[in-house]
Amino acid sequence: MFKHGLRRRLALLASATALLLPLGIAQAGAVTPATATTASAEGPIPGAYISPWGSADVEISPQAQRWLQKEGIALEAISPFTMHPDGKGFSMPIGSTAGDGLDSKGRIYYPGGLRLHHAESGQTVTLKPTWIRVMPRPGYSAGLEVNGRTFSEETQIADTDYFEAMKGARPSPTGFRLEKIPFYFTQEVEDLIEAHSDIDAPDGGTPLGTLTPHFDYIPGKPAFPGLPG
Repeated sequence: MFKHGLRRRLALLASATALLLPLGIAQAGAVTPATATTASAEGPIPGAYISPWGSADVEISPQAQRWLQKEGIALEAISPFTMHPDGKGFSMPIGSTAGDGLDSKGRIYYPGGLRLHHAESGQTVTLKPTWIRVMPRPGYSAGLEVNGRTFSEETQIADTDYFEAMKGARPSPTGFRLEKIPFYFTQEVEDLIEAHSDIDAPDGGTPLGTLTPHFDYIPGKPAFPGLPG
């Protein structure tokens, strides 16, 4: 049992590493997960596996905090996202788009999103639905609405770097964890916000914050038999 669990764990970590490096898709052993949260999205890539269950925490960068304060913008989490008590970050569950892997666009789905309320103009920018992209450009993407009007089905809000992401990779009893992956606002989001709202958007390349995801191999089950989940 121990050897079998170890082989499954190594297959997961090898697959995740290959997916997070610019080398294409890895083929991993088939695993049937216990549960999945479905969403309207493309189907998974056959044979590619990266755990789409778990949770993640985002720490908002000091630069992004100063931008929010300067513009008079209140940040609100859309359930099941939850703001941290100090307002300097938020937590979110990781959900599956379909089946047991990335969708065909190379994304991991996160149910929920964010709203930015601009007090001076009364405008609200909504970022939902939410994905973390593994490829072709790793980063954070979301739908974009201004005052309830959809301007983009998906916009790359922030970029990150494959090698920065893998610096903090480490195993955990139920899967694996990536520590404090840095994300930076894109030029796309700066252009869209400034074109369709009265909000002075952050410059492209400004740090948005860091993401720390914890991926579970199978929800509620340890990767090593005998260890707690």
